[in-house]
Amino acid sequence: MTIEREAPVLILEPLIEYPQRERVLQLAREAAPAVDANERSPFETLRELGKEGLLTLGRKGEHNSSSLLPQVAVAFDLATECASTAFSLWAHRSTIAFFDAVGRELPAGLAEGTVSGTTAMAAAYKENSGLAPITVHAEIVQGGLRLNGAIAWASNLYPNGVIVLPVAVDNAPEGESNRYIVSINRNVEGLDVRYQTNLLALNSTQSGTLKFQDVFVPEADILTRDFAGFLGAVTAPFLLVQSSFCLGLGASSLVQAAPHAEDAFGVFRAEYDALVEEYERLRAELTRLASAPAQAEVIDLLALRLNVSHFATAATHYELQVVGGRGYDQSSATARRVREALFLPVQSPTEGHLRYELLRLSSGE
Repeated sequence: MTIEREAPVLILEPLIEYPQRERVLQLAREAAPAVDANERSPFETLRELGKEGLLTLGRKGEHNSSSLLPQVAVAFDLATECASTAFSLWAHRSTIAFFDAVGRELPAGLAEGTVSGTTAMAAAYKENSGLAPITVHAEIVQGGLRLNGAIAWASNLYPNGVIVLPVAVDNAPEGESNRYIVSINRNVEGLDVRYQTNLLALNSTQSGTLKFQDVFVPEADILTRDFAGFLGAVTAPFLLVQSSFCLGLGASSLVQAAPHAEDAFGVFRAEYDALVEEYERLRAELTRLASAPAQAEVIDLLALRLNVSHFATAATHYELQVVGGRGYDQSSATARRVREALFLPVQSPTEGHLRYELLRLSSGE
């Protein structure tokens, strides 16, 4: 005997309500096909959000300075419609957090999104974990630093954008820190950008490799010499906004999959229920940590980031299973979400980096 059950309905509630939410969703939804096809820049959407003050939520002295939840909510909503745009917001908002961490005024245009922000910080986190050294070296010269080396991957590499990166200073004074954080302009002389143009997804995010040849950084653009203190201050916003777009991507797949959970006599229903349960758990954890980021434990932030990546991968795969052949059409929203999720294990911090760091912290090292 077959027991008939109605297909479940999943209503995607916002992490928090805010007045511009429908506008955020509409902008991302309308742009998503063109962004995915690399026919439109995500920053066209981000500039519209910047006019509403939605790129600087949770900054000290603005809005709710004790909580990052408003900014996390915007990234989550963007990702339910277009993960590429949410990813670009994450990189941009992280750059804003870098300047805030050292008490610097934001470069002109960064708050509004008329100038892009690029976080080229993967090497800093790998160095801090002992996984790999910083790959851009600096020499102290008259008036500042001279940079040489390369960074394998960075995004939001638009003309005149702001790039923040770590450097290893080869001739630092004895007894002083030899790891600095610096800011440069995308158009600085000696910087060569080679764009990645054949990615599975996110081709519109202006991602590429950076090569530095005698790039001069004036003293004023050395953001800090306190390498460890800087990382400690920026890790929460860096990982929380990143986690929010992973969660939003996976949640969108669950919404689209819900009407099909009873297909094939309900053989997919148990998987759907398990994914919804995991979604609700991760949503609660993201909300908890983002509500008080200054109190968040690093191990909790890393675990959340790893788990939302796994969730998004599983949810998008589940959507493809139940939607069927139409989801295999490359131009479909289902296919786009599957391709976007495939990026998460290689996004910094990568799957391997997260697992290693969690193992190291859990063992008390």
